[in-house]
Amino acid sequence: MVNVNTGGQAINAAVSQINFDNQKLDIVSVGYSQSIFNLWTDEPSYSNAAGTVRFSGGLPSPGFTGVSGAIVRMTFRSKAAGQAAIAFTSGSVLANDGKGTNILDNLKGAFFTIIAAVESAKPPAAPSPTPSALQAAGQPVSIPIITDWPKELEEGSALTVKGLGYPNGKLLIFVQKGSADPVIEEMFAGSDGRFSYNFAKAVSAGLYRVWAKNVSNEGIVSGSSDIVTVEVVQPLFFRVGTIALNYASIIITLLALILLLILIILWIWRRIRKWQERQGVEISEAEKALHEGFEKLQSGLRKYVRYLTAAKSVEGVKRREADAEDDLAEELSGIESKIEKEIEDVEKVNKRRRHEHYGHDKED
Repeated sequence: MVNVNTGGQAINAAVSQINFDNQKLDIVSVGYSQSIFNLWTDEPSYSNAAGTVRFSGGLPSPGFTGVSGAIVRMTFRSKAAGQAAIAFTSGSVLANDGKGTNILDNLKGAFFTIIAAVESAKPPAAPSPTPSALQAAGQPVSIPIITDWPKELEEGSALTVKGLGYPNGKLLIFVQKGSADPVIEEMFAGSDGRFSYNFAKAVSAGLYRVWAKNVSNEGIVSGSSDIVTVEVVQPLFFRVGTIALNYASIIITLLALILLLILIILWIWRRIRKWQERQGVEISEAEKALHEGFEKLQSGLRKYVRYLTAAKSVEGVKRREADAEDDLAEELSGIESKIEKEIEDVEKVNKRRRHEHYGHDKED
């Protein structure tokens, strides 16, 4: 029977998981018809294969107050002689205070000694075999159960695990960090079978694995308990410092990449600007030559018009017209030559630029 003592406080809910030695015991039934709870979020259920019982239930306000409130009745059937442990692996009892305060302060399991049946038809009756005699006869030794351990510890903390073994029985505790050889220590359980083990060394950062084995009076060692893991981390100060350093290195790397990108962009912009400036010089020189040619042509035309109109006779006009044609042809030829030269310079520059660009592409 699973009972609850509320310690004078009203409760309205409880949740628990119970483990039992399924090598020695099987559950026949789990009953809750006489339970103090009438509401179940997870009805009592069990698994003989896993060796577990679970339940989660409650009742409306004003809840329950008492020293022995029945929650679940479990009926077991023995499978083999020996000692079998039944232990709570987790649990909570919630107060009826509107906040769901967990007031659980203690979980008590049970330890049973199962003896072989003696046939009454065979006088005289043989004395009931003791656990030691059964173990000596080849009966397996029940494995211990680790019920309480920290999931995470800070570096330098004490590692403590609790569990259930034989009453006053000897245990072997194994503590292994990573892939190193495990540290093995001996200890004894209390009269109720409970034990509390403290690792002798301060733990360092890493993953620890802990398991236990029972040892009979004859030195027979049981199988291993379930292995529990404990992750040991660095203190918060060092973790924050490491994170800060990692972020700083990332930021510095990003800044360096950004600076390099800016320098590349500036270099490309400077090259383009210089090319534009060089192109602009040649083009502006051609434009200047063209403007000068047109201005010279306009000036010459005005001069020749005045020169022709100043003639006094037809013969003079004809003579001056011939002279003007020769002079204009000479000036136009000079203007054309100068403009063509500037255009050729621009074409040469463009051709050289294209050649250089093509050469760079081939090298790349």
